Amino acid sequence: MNTQLKSIWTVAFLCLSFLNANFSYGQSKELKKPKLIVGIVVDQMRSEQLYRYEKKYSEDGFKRILREGFNYKNTQYNYSPTVTAAGHSSIYSGTTPAIHGIVANSWYNRYKKQYVGSVEDTTVVLVGSKKKNNTGASPKQLLTTTISDQLRMGSNFRSKVISVSLKDRGAVLPGGHLANAAYWHDIETSPGYFVSSSYYMNKLPTWVSNFNALEKSSQYLDTIWNTLYPIEDYIESYGDNNSYEVVLGDKTPTFPYNFKKLRKKYRERNIEYLMLGFTPAGNTLLTEFAMDAIKNENLGNDEDTDMLTISYSVTDKAGHIFGPNSVEVEDIYIRLDREIAELLKYLDKTVGTGEYTLFLTSDHGAVPIASYLNDIKIPTGVARIAKYKDRLNTYLNTKYGAGLWIQNFDDDHVFLNRTFISEKRIPLEDIQQDVASFLVNFEGISAALTAFHLQTKQYNSGLRERIQNGYHQKRSGDVILTFNSGVVQDDDSTIDVSLVKGTIHGSGYSYDTHVPLLWFGNSIPQGESVRKVSPIDVSSTLTMFLNLQLPSGNTGDPLKELFK
Repeated sequence: MNTQLKSIWTVAFLCLSFLNANFSYGQSKELKKPKLIVGIVVDQMRSEQLYRYEKKYSEDGFKRILREGFNYKNTQYNYSPTVTAAGHSSIYSGTTPAIHGIVANSWYNRYKKQYVGSVEDTTVVLVGSKKKNNTGASPKQLLTTTISDQLRMGSNFRSKVISVSLKDRGAVLPGGHLANAAYWHDIETSPGYFVSSSYYMNKLPTWVSNFNALEKSSQYLDTIWNTLYPIEDYIESYGDNNSYEVVLGDKTPTFPYNFKKLRKKYRERNIEYLMLGFTPAGNTLLTEFAMDAIKNENLGNDEDTDMLTISYSVTDKAGHIFGPNSVEVEDIYIRLDREIAELLKYLDKTVGTGEYTLFLTSDHGAVPIASYLNDIKIPTGVARIAKYKDRLNTYLNTKYGAGLWIQNFDDDHVFLNRTFISEKRIPLEDIQQDVASFLVNFEGISAALTAFHLQTKQYNSGLRERIQNGYHQKRSGDVILTFNSGVVQDDDSTIDVSLVKGTIHGSGYSYDTHVPLLWFGNSIPQGESVRKVSPIDVSSTLTMFLNLQLPSGNTGDPLKELFK
């Protein structure tokens, strides 16, 4: 045997010896597949809200998950805008808006010259609604697959995926393209039914119709909402009577809220059932509907893993109206904790303790109300978008001549009139940079990035990286703005920061990006980690649990602590 051939055999022998050695990396035992995956998204939940109200939580809700499951304390979104549609899409697709394409709840379409909704679909109709304008909803705007899609395909469609929320986008996007059904609450018509879309079905299942026939929505609106504990015990929030919150009915934004009285006022505007969206009863209604889905769809009852996605929307709607530091939001979380406890108890009974895997996270956080920040001397302010737009128009007309230079300018995206600019033979990247250099000088704006730079440069840290991860070449603007920490946007050019009521979200700051991420149930170890992770890691983790193909656009990483 010549020397070269002998060397080849030696290398081959060593490689085989290495592969046969008893090495163990990461997962030390084979994981048993869960019968059911339960994904819970608590809309607008900040990470701190797990702990801020902890003394008032029960032992069987959030505390049980923390006690028996795994807690990622440093979970942060790696993109902006941090909004509902983008968040739900990112959790379940395992990637960012730059890839999955859901760049906002709705966005300006430069080609159609109009706004489009994240789940709006004029080719389908609502099913089960009495609404006259019966435009339905679907996931067609989502450009990638989701973990729920991969589960359906990987089981040759034997696995079931059911998705529920009060919001249409909170139900449609987690379910992906292949969900058996997505259901959401019809807030615009009496008596507040759960509906779906012809994308999924032509008729509601009998169990959904039976649930609607109970008219629980109406029953919950005939109640009075008062705090669960004596109101003087709510020391974690600012006072009940304050100037920061939107007044819903009477002269002050205070408890108790008499919904039976308020609903008459809202009925005249045909938004009576909208009120369920900012009351604890909305969470109760959704929990009851989710448990009915588990029962009637026989979820988790055979050898093929099923999935149920639940998105609790009340926390978001209430947060916008009352703010994250309000007694109202605190009481909603205390009561939501009881809903989570009931859901866990039901899952233990129907699917079996240790037979399901549950994760809980949020789609975004929120900034405290600007007027409140102003009062406690935290930097804040109002970015006056309409004023900026007028001045930008004047600047472009002065520099380049009269013309329609701006196609659209919303909160943080400037869309230039590319056809007009091309006719004037002005390089697009030049005028993008002019716009960015002009706008960055305005009060409240911290940076202005051009589409050209977002397409040609690579940002690896900070707000610029997050903007780039949220930028989609066909759906985003020519110039993207970021604002100073604590600054909110408003079209009213005269409003003073001291008069701002309610809150917003969408930035790349930690008050919007830092969210909870809890895991619980089948094969989940007990513990916690402060390693920085992202909600986009959820799908790749589930993929490894279930031995599936990764979602098509996946850029997240499996959470390695769960495999030890």
